[in-house]
Order: sequence, then C-alpha cells, then structure tokens
Amino acid sequence: MTRKRGGATISITAAALAREREASGRDEICARDRAMKTVVVIEKCSSYERGEVLAAVRRCVDELGGIEKFVRPGQRVLLKPNLLTGASPERAVVTHPEIVRAVAVLAKEAGAEVFLGDSPCISTLRNALSDSSYDPVIEELGLRVQPFEDVRSVATGAQDWQKSIEIATAPLEADAVINLPKLKTHAQMYMTLAVKNLFGCVAGKRKIEWHFKAERHYEHFARVLVEVAKAVSPALTIVDGVLAMEGNGPNAGTLRQLGVIVAGTDCVAVDAVICEMLSLNPDMLYTHRVAREIGWGVGELREIELRGVPLEEVRVKDWQPARAVDVLMRIPGFLRRWLRRLFTSRPKINRNICEVCGVCGSVCPVKAITADKKLRINYDKCICCFCCQEICPYGAIGVKDGLFVRLLRKRTGLRDAFTNIPLAGHGKRSHGVDEKR
Repeated sequence: MTRKRGGATISITAAALAREREASGRDEICARDRAMKTVVVIEKCSSYERGEVLAAVRRCVDELGGIEKFVRPGQRVLLKPNLLTGASPERAVVTHPEIVRAVAVLAKEAGAEVFLGDSPCISTLRNALSDSSYDPVIEELGLRVQPFEDVRSVATGAQDWQKSIEIATAPLEADAVINLPKLKTHAQMYMTLAVKNLFGCVAGKRKIEWHFKAERHYEHFARVLVEVAKAVSPALTIVDGVLAMEGNGPNAGTLRQLGVIVAGTDCVAVDAVICEMLSLNPDMLYTHRVAREIGWGVGELREIELRGVPLEEVRVKDWQPARAVDVLMRIPGFLRRWLRRLFTSRPKINRNICEVCGVCGSVCPVKAITADKKLRINYDKCICCFCCQEICPYGAIGVKDGLFVRLLRKRTGLRDAFTNIPLAGHGKRSHGVDEKR
C-alpha cells in the first residue's frame, strides 16, 4: 500500500498500517475517556483581596463550563458556606466572605436570585453571619438570608437508624446549591471538605442527635454525611483554601496559608484532589471510603481530570493532620472499655484557657461534660465525637492521644500496619491524575 506524505509517495506495510490504526483507536478511546472524566480545578489565590478572589473564582468556574452551565436566569440559588460558628474570617474557621461574595457576583450575573444559608451549631444564622463579617456582602449584593428551620425526611436506602435523615427543606427545594466549604482538619472525620460541609444542611440540634446515634462508629457517622451530601447534590463546589487550618481543627487549629481555590461538580472528587494536594491518602477520609462502598461520586484519582495550575505547584508535603484516631472500632465490645484510654484519642481540656462557659456541655450528645468550678469530662460516657472540641469558643479543648497511639506515631512500621488510622502521608496513593491547563 502507498500513501502520499509531504508531496512524496511512500510505501506502508500491512503490519504498520495495523499498528497505526491500533494507535489511532487508542487515541480515540483516550479522548473519549478524557471527555467523560470528572473535572476538578485548582487555581492560585494568594490573598482575600477582592479583585484577586473574584478573578480566581471566575477562572475556576470558567474551566468547568462557565456559570451559565450551573445557574439560569430566575433560578433560586442557595450558597452554603461553612459557618460552624460566628468567627472572624482571619481565624479560618468559616468560609471567607470574599469567597462567598465572588460566587454570589457570578450567580447574580447569570440572573439568579441568591440566598445564603447554613445551620450553625450554637448560634442563629443571622448572628453567625454578623460575627463572621458577612453583613457588608449581604447588604452590597442584596443577598437573602435563609435559616435552615423546616425539614423533610429523606430516605437513604440504608438500614436501621440510618434509613432516613431529616434535612432542611431550603437546600432540597433550591434550584441549585453551591457548596462553599473551608479547607480544615477535623478531629473526628480527619478533614472537613466538600462532603462534610453539607452536614450543615441538617438543621439545628439534629446534628447532635446523629452524633449520639453513631456513638464511636465513625464509619456510621460518615455514612450519614455522605447520604446528606447525596440528597442535597450541589451543582457546584468551590473550596476556600486560601487560608486553611491544620492541626487541632476545625475551630482551634493552626493557620496555614495555602493560597488555593479548588472547584468541581463532584464532592468526592474534590475531596480526593485536595487530599492528593496535601500529600494525604484520600482513604483516610471516612466519607471517602463510604462513598466508594455505596458507589457515589468519583473517588479514584485516575478518573479525575485536573485543570488549572499543575498539582506539583501547590503540593504540600508537611500538612499537619488532626490528631484524633480510634483503633478500637474493630475490637470486640467487651474489650473496648478496658483498652479505651490506652488506644483511643480523646478530648482534653486546657485549663489555662478554659473559661468554664459550659458551651461544650450544651452540645455533648451524651452529656459527658459537667461544669462547676472546673470542667470535667466523664470518659466512660464520652463517645469521642469531638463536638466539644469543634465548638469551644476559646480553643480550650484539644486532643490527647492514647499511649498506644503515641507509640504508633513514633514507630512507622506499626503505624503503617493500621491502615484505618488517619495519619498523614501513609498508605498507598494513586498519582494517576490527568492534568490540563
């Protein structure tokens, strides 16, 4: 067989033609796979300067197809930031108001009616917004504040006590939900990212009830988180990672300037990419493992196309994780009480900081905390949900490792043997992420 190339006629063998066709077929398959892959975008953003934030958020959304892909004129769009409690944005406890403003600007440009909603644990939404410096943004853009009060029962398909969950009606009835998490560590769930942030759609004290029902079974609690995220099904997730929190998160950790905004349409994929960026094993997220078990979301890095800046430009190799672990989950119940203090991390009060305000006791699902002249934790009752640590307004509750856990942290061989223990940088990680600028 002959073929013209550059004006000349060349001969080509049947075998060479077959190889060429085979390569062409592979290229077509790769192109088709790329078109089908979930896209996650990472963009740099060095500060919360208004213009820089808006430009970075716009780049993220444009890489995903533009705001018009997610929002249409006249639609009711709910923005769901992380408003754990009212806190100054400089503390990195809440989603920064400039991130929220940038997303609201894009949604309003598309002709949407924009609402702002969440369910803080210990204060009203209005108070949390004011304490977190959201008022100027709300007034400037005419955003409507939507407290999460009315609820609807949503069937999960799970068994027993997880078979239905009451979720606020506002996110369920919105035409589109845009999920706006803060990149932080979390003492119980390891990290609070895209999936975990949507637990705020469970209204009020119902969140505490789920901690009580799950007790020490972190996988069970993670199933609740995944089912809530699945029911809310946000159209878009944009993670505030400009100023993040590591260590004793999600309320009293150490500030870490990461200078990134991460966006995608799949919560599980967004969480996986952030873990990869932080040099963490995504499977250390309880929610990640549960999502894979029930077949929800894209959790495998090889199935994700990464756009924006190259991953290596923003990779963090020394991220400090939350310290909470529980290696007793697979130990028979009759041994747990005896071994609990030896094996399990637990909340610890820093009496030099504690003001004995009693807020921690008010959110404890099992009433294990009492406050008189001193704060006391009954560790026989404590289920290590870390609600107290999460909500303490003074950062006076940290995490104390059990003796065996401390040994695990010092001895790499032992540590790697317990693959279910959330320790940073261990376990197998897949680096098969497609990157595209």
